[in-house]
Amino acid sequence: MSTVVGRIALLAAASALSTLPARAVAQGRPAPLVQQGDEILVLGTKGGPDLNRDHSEPATLLVVDGRPYLIDCGIGTMRRLLEAGVRSPTIRRIFLTHDHPDHTLGLVAVLANDFNRTDPTGGPRATGTFDIYGPPQTTALVAAAWNFIRIPYDIFAAEHIGSGTLTNPFRVHIIDHDGLVYQDDRIRVTAVENTHYRLMPAKDTARMKSFSYRFQTPYGVIVFTGDTGPSAAVERLASGADVLVSEVEDLDRIRRAVTSGQGAGGVESPSTRALLEHLRLEHLTMKAVGELASRAHVKAVLLHHYVPPEDTATYVSGVKRFYAGPVFAGLDLAGYCLGPAGADGRGLRSCQ
Repeated sequence: MSTVVGRIALLAAASALSTLPARAVAQGRPAPLVQQGDEILVLGTKGGPDLNRDHSEPATLLVVDGRPYLIDCGIGTMRRLLEAGVRSPTIRRIFLTHDHPDHTLGLVAVLANDFNRTDPTGGPRATGTFDIYGPPQTTALVAAAWNFIRIPYDIFAAEHIGSGTLTNPFRVHIIDHDGLVYQDDRIRVTAVENTHYRLMPAKDTARMKSFSYRFQTPYGVIVFTGDTGPSAAVERLASGADVLVSEVEDLDRIRRAVTSGQGAGGVESPSTRALLEHLRLEHLTMKAVGELASRAHVKAVLLHHYVPPEDTATYVSGVKRFYAGPVFAGLDLAGYCLGPAGADGRGLRSCQ
């Protein structure tokens, strides 16, 4: 078994320990997206590359005055958008924190649906381009997605039920530095490279990067950690934020799961040691999330990307041991709103 396959198998074993409660998938059709203020619509909460029947992989839709921005795009994102009643062609800006499979492999389904609406085969059409922002490998990722989409649409063209000319509407913007990466009339996005690839060989870090993002909106600041270990840069990025949208893991539970078959005198395999070191240094435990939020003086924490998936109350109580502010357990298809309806125009709350 290769190291990579071994890591994936171990993560699958850890994730199989339990599942989030049935309530984790929001019941019924969510309310319409807010047209004034910020909404954070959580589309997927399951971290790690193995799939889960009930919970999609990480993806979050930030809606500012009705305008949607997608952050990450794990498998299941397109299905969740359909369930939420969101037309993917209205999402013209996609931000990828890093190019791990659980954050990117749903991209092809979203882009395919977008292209279906731009190709003249009938139905409502979008015009213009779709902009995807991400680390250096995002160029190759989107090119591969486009080629995957183009092949079956070539068949439509040959059957004279589609366009004879297939034009790529997807434009990539590479992020390879800290600082301002995007700005329009509603948001300002800054990025910092985080520590998710801390253990990666130096020869690879020029082409493989992982970022955290800070979204400044008219109603407050939302920071997305993406995947990261403890990081002074992320702490500075999150300083004073209204919402910290953070990954979280239960390292002790994972450690027990992956070492349970080794016995009292067992020796960890190289892949087990590598996995545990990755989880210890390149992800955020409940303690690390709480300490980050406390030191950065953020006003609220919204959790997602659970590894392993389990009762979310465990994660909330674990974070609150180290952070005194409000902690929300993100659920698939649940929306969380920020201003202007609160008493002071701010304060994270459920949109439902």
